[in-house]
Amino acid sequence: MDEQRKRRLSVIICSRNRVATLKNCLRAISSEEMEKAGGELILVNNGSTDQTEQVMRHFRESSPFPVEVVNEPTRGLGRAKTSGLARAAGETIIFTDDDCYLAGGYLLRASTVFASGTFDYCGGRILLYDETDSRYGCNQQEELRIIPPFSFIGAGEIQGANMVVHRRVVDKIGGFDSMLGAGTPFRCEDIEFCARASMAGFAGAHVPDLVVYHHHGRKPGPDIQMLADMGDYARGAYYMKFLLRGNLTYLRNWMRLSLIPGTRHMAVREMRGAMAYLFARARNAQGLGEGRWVSKMSTEANAGLKLS
Repeated sequence: MDEQRKRRLSVIICSRNRVATLKNCLRAISSEEMEKAGGELILVNNGSTDQTEQVMRHFRESSPFPVEVVNEPTRGLGRAKTSGLARAAGETIIFTDDDCYLAGGYLLRASTVFASGTFDYCGGRILLYDETDSRYGCNQQEELRIIPPFSFIGAGEIQGANMVVHRRVVDKIGGFDSMLGAGTPFRCEDIEFCARASMAGFAGAHVPDLVVYHHHGRKPGPDIQMLADMGDYARGAYYMKFLLRGNLTYLRNWMRLSLIPGTRHMAVREMRGAMAYLFARARNAQGLGEGRWVSKMSTEANAGLKLS
């Protein structure tokens, strides 16, 4: 581990039952950049039932740079990312998704992004790979923006498809919330992590030089609307978690955003997500296994969204 700790950079990619997109994602990683950056790749198989693990292991065997394969059988992107963190040795830790491609120069830029000491976690631009896909989830902001410590961080400001964290943040606040992330009812593990970092006194940033291309393949229509509705539901859980921690900044901002004209249906979904999160916390406190409540709550979440 002492030798591993000399690594400057770790890239963590989690995947569940998406072999085709994962293969394309891995092919897009620059071996030359990874080696120049002193980097490693951590691949987390989150309970897949397809050939995901075999693809990961084959990539590890053929890769010129270090690759670790981690198995996390319990569904949930928050849990999967924490399992990846436990094996990561880099001082700079990059998270991206299995349907994204790192732009040329990304790894070299990321390996020095914290050199100024101005901030300790950041996101960057998320652009479409296929311009005919929906722009849901994109971030095209072209200006550097610093997020001061103890800020309210709005959902979507930093996304797990393009997220970079310094090791000192992880050492202080720990990993991701296992109740959150894709595979659970609450797809907000990325912003919740950043919010905890902010509340722990770390500054963040949006760094436009860090670019990933999202190849999600979804066209405008009902599927995108369902994703947006799920985002509203998860946002309610995100707000509720910080209210339970006594952070009134989240209550004030939640109320402010709910008063914007035309957001009534969004606010209803947020409230449902907040109440569902409270229920899930109570189930956990009673000792109900996560695998059981995740399945149950996912069904209830989808039913609730259809009613909104």
